[in-house]
Amino acid sequence: MKYSSIMFSKRIIVDFVKNNVVMIVALIAALITILFIPVDNVYLTYFDYRTLVCLFCVLAVVCALENIKFFYILARKVVQLFKNARMSILVLVYITFIGSMLIANDMALLTFLPLGYFVLKSTNMKKHMAFTFIMQNIAANLGGMLTPFGNPQNLYLYSAYEIPNVEFIHIMLLPFIISITLITLCCIIFIKPEPMELEDEKVSISSKRTSLYMLLFAFAIAIVFRGVPYWLGLAIIPSVLMLVDKKALQRLIIRCC
Repeated sequence: MKYSSIMFSKRIIVDFVKNNVVMIVALIAALITILFIPVDNVYLTYFDYRTLVCLFCVLAVVCALENIKFFYILARKVVQLFKNARMSILVLVYITFIGSMLIANDMALLTFLPLGYFVLKSTNMKKHMAFTFIMQNIAANLGGMLTPFGNPQNLYLYSAYEIPNVEFIHIMLLPFIISITLITLCCIIFIKPEPMELEDEKVSISSKRTSLYMLLFAFAIAIVFRGVPYWLGLAIIPSVLMLVDKKALQRLIIRCC
């Protein structure tokens, strides 16, 4: 009995290490640096608290929206408007592209890659699976370049150097236009307009929760654009989600780990 419990514990540790390689490597590297730079009060200034709070608030609300299948229903309705493989895949890529501008690149992939798989599988278009996934990954990383909260690097630079909103978008506008043009051309060239249909599926959504989460999302965006003090968002958004949807915060913590 003791042997089996030890083996079970080892398996949990091994699985944790396999699933969190990047975090563990970063932790080891951080511990090594302590040998050269002793821990003192200055360590507290190393953290960009505003950036961390902005990311936390936006991603927490995104997890809440995911829990009510908001993005899934939105994307599904858009896809149903089109009747061929080329346009449907283009829509999936565009949704990921636009999503990365609003909910960060990694969250856009976690939200819309499963949708891409479901759409192609249910319509017997698995042959386009690899191409679609590749284009969605490219779209997520390139789409996030336009907005300060499109990816963590943008948010850090935006906050650290206090870049004005208009100036930030102006700097990234040209590469953004080039990116979306190339992505569109690739989808048009490599995907034929084959007939494609998606079966109807009834999915209900709470209008009250949707309205509440959209208000919280707008509030989080206002924090990113410096319209609201970040400490106010840290006090309000987690408190509201603790009352109405604890699972959203749990999902965020699991993803961060």
